[in-house]
Amino acid sequence: MTTIGIIGTGSMGSMLARTFIEYGACRAEDIIASSRSGGPLSALAGETGIRAAADNREAAREADILFLCVKPLQVRDIMEECAPVCTPAQLVVPVASDVPLACLSAWTPARVARAIPTITSRCGRGITLLAFGDRVTGADKAALTALFGAISRPYVTTEETLCLLTDLTSCGPAFIAAVADEWAAAASRRGGIDRRAAEALVRETLIATALVLDHHEMDCRDLIEDVATPAGITREGVDVLGEQMPRVWDDILAATGARHRSLRREVERRHPP
Repeated sequence: MTTIGIIGTGSMGSMLARTFIEYGACRAEDIIASSRSGGPLSALAGETGIRAAADNREAAREADILFLCVKPLQVRDIMEECAPVCTPAQLVVPVASDVPLACLSAWTPARVARAIPTITSRCGRGITLLAFGDRVTGADKAALTALFGAISRPYVTTEETLCLLTDLTSCGPAFIAAVADEWAAAASRRGGIDRRAAEALVRETLIATALVLDHHEMDCRDLIEDVATPAGITREGVDVLGEQMPRVWDDILAATGARHRSLRREVERRHPP
């Protein structure tokens, strides 16, 4: 069996361990994890049955596929710490954004890929973005696709589009939740409804809308046309959104794009290939 290593057991590392097991991507005993915080790692191992490594090098040494669930500016330090025990037969996969494949390849003898998971994998849905380094094999691609296919829908892309797609898939749940929160707040401000009740109604409507789009294979514009009939009440609201939302989303993606570029420059400045 393939041994999965996870370095970093914060929110993303622990989510991957739990969901890989829950959705049958691998067995608990096939996962070995390390973390600088011993308490959370011990708790995760006790909860799930994964193996707790004594240190990062032990996790790296035993792993066939090694996930680095740390912040972008920590990736090089971890990779160089583990480089003496890594080999060209292994696959190293950081889940941090904005660390270029060229840098990753220079920091380890192992093959490298990038993965951008999403919080929605907690329920076995959503998109995991994948980008592969030059040395990755067909078997590597199949293994990563199978792992993430158990907990999400894998989407293979180029590194050039990875940042923009990350804003749709990994940042997306927070953006959607922020929209729902403001929608509920607006209804509450109009009077006559409690904020928590408004949020519950909006949340159920969002869930049901996603299910309609999925089950009936509709696109968003088809659904809008079905609900927003000419001269109807819904059409009034849709027209307001059509007028104001393009600028809002352009501003959001401009802001996130600027942050991606800034972080990538910082990674390359501190840690040149």
